[in-house]
Amino acid sequence: MAFRDQEPCGFCWWLFLLCVSLIFVCNSSISSNSVATVEARPSSLFSVLDYGASARKLSSLVNTSLVIPYHDGPLLSGKTLSVYVIWYGSFTPVQQAIVRDLLASFQGSSVNQQPSVNGWWTTTANYKDASNTVVGTVQMQGEIEIGIGSLGTSLQRTDLETLVLQSLETFPIDAEAIYLVLTAEDVLVQDFCMSSCAFHFFTTAQPATNSLELPYAWVGNSAIQCPGQCAWPYALPQYGPQGAQALIPPNGDVGMDGMCINIGTMLAGTATDPFNNGYYQGNPAAPLEAATACTGIFGAGAYPGYAGQLLQDRITGASFNAYGVNNREFLLPAIWDPSTLQCTPP
Repeated sequence: MAFRDQEPCGFCWWLFLLCVSLIFVCNSSISSNSVATVEARPSSLFSVLDYGASARKLSSLVNTSLVIPYHDGPLLSGKTLSVYVIWYGSFTPVQQAIVRDLLASFQGSSVNQQPSVNGWWTTTANYKDASNTVVGTVQMQGEIEIGIGSLGTSLQRTDLETLVLQSLETFPIDAEAIYLVLTAEDVLVQDFCMSSCAFHFFTTAQPATNSLELPYAWVGNSAIQCPGQCAWPYALPQYGPQGAQALIPPNGDVGMDGMCINIGTMLAGTATDPFNNGYYQGNPAAPLEAATACTGIFGAGAYPGYAGQLLQDRITGASFNAYGVNNREFLLPAIWDPSTLQCTPP
């Protein structure tokens, strides 16, 4: 079973990016500005394997346009893209509120300031399926909490599908929705922090799903396991360059702010390539997708090791690139825009 759109991490890849960054810096003139910047970039948001991402990184340095082909399959299209959240393990009410506010921020009328979470998502409207239908607007339709007594604190990847199936006792069966599994900071998941930070896939067609394949995504809280890999730029890798400083997370929680980055990445990838036959480049088992094709790009001027020009909260000093509801601030990855063939930050 090959899982889609994983977000690998690894010190060897980080060292490669660091070398590329140094070469780029030595051969480029980079202007200074007052917007928040970052120093060290671990490999935290990659497609299934980072080898494809390396080609994208190198091509970006020589200003070559990226193309993500459409493979004639369905997208999660329609007016609304329903998201059902499955909390596995212990999350505090404050942590849950961060994710709820992120998902609520996709509703256009709820945020007045720009750039916004909703404005970031509008890029997905340029992804169209064979019938010229576009991806819908994200809306959380429900949530449940499943305690660790269900499967324990050490999960295999197949256990995540089990959690989705368990959730169907509460949630409706919907093949055009995303079932979003979020695991707490003390939950170990197969390959988490070793080769991925998140992934998306779909269930097997079976009686429990009314013979439908249901798209789902998983994102883990890396706060105590590997924040330097999966919550960059709000944490630095263990073997990063000396003197580098992590950015301040806007919601005061490195693990949860890192999860918000990865949730955005997974929503974009799942919506535009839910069943391995939508928009992706390369090997379908190791693809570049809507957001993973733009790994590490959060603002203008980004390159490996530097997230780009970001907004900075005048009171807290936190760095972000999108406004949300309830005065929230978030950091979201750039999305590849089919209309411009460019990675577009919020």
